[in-house]
Amino acid sequence: MKQDYNIVFDLDGTLVHTAPALTKAANNLLNELSLPNINTKLYSTFIGGGIIKQVERLLNFYKYKYDSVDEYVRIFKKHYYIDPFFQTHLFPDVKSVLAQLKSSNFDMAICTQKNKEPALKILEYFDIKDFFSGFAFGDSLDVLKPDPLMVDFALKSFNSKKTIYIGDSKTDLKTARNSDSIFFLFTEGYRTENISDLNPDYFFSKYSDLMALIKKL
Repeated sequence: MKQDYNIVFDLDGTLVHTAPALTKAANNLLNELSLPNINTKLYSTFIGGGIIKQVERLLNFYKYKYDSVDEYVRIFKKHYYIDPFFQTHLFPDVKSVLAQLKSSNFDMAICTQKNKEPALKILEYFDIKDFFSGFAFGDSLDVLKPDPLMVDFALKSFNSKKTIYIGDSKTDLKTARNSDSIFFLFTEGYRTENISDLNPDYFFSKYSDLMALIKKL
């Protein structure tokens, strides 16, 4: 029996702690520019708009002058794509909860700003790709989140149902609102806002609590 909801997950900061690997790539870029390194906690606040936005925020933080960001994005990608797994890990209980949702017949999709190549590497590395049957990556469309077309693309092969959107950031909240989805905030990701300021429909800090929240719907 199919469930009454489709479930869409963000990736970075929601299912997977990817900030250390992204920070490592950022520091490799900074080294090439003879700039000081940045720590993971600070760099995590730059995550959420895709690689171009990340690099722009990084360069702007250092007040580095540039005419075009394209070359710096190329350098960042060169380093990140080589090793997207550096100190990267699933958040606790993610895999077991995804298995539980799949066995309960929920249709699930990924909607991420991360480009297809590194995103698929991470999903396959942690052996969670097969839980999902829809994908929207940062290079799937000409738009990024919070544009609702990203959610539509992720769900293009799904039956029309109400959608639960699970993410960790203000961008994810806006994406959920724009796509008329129910927003579940994972509080242990990379958000910079207070939970009360985001005002999610539901929030959780442990994946072991997620099924109980979904059952409340």
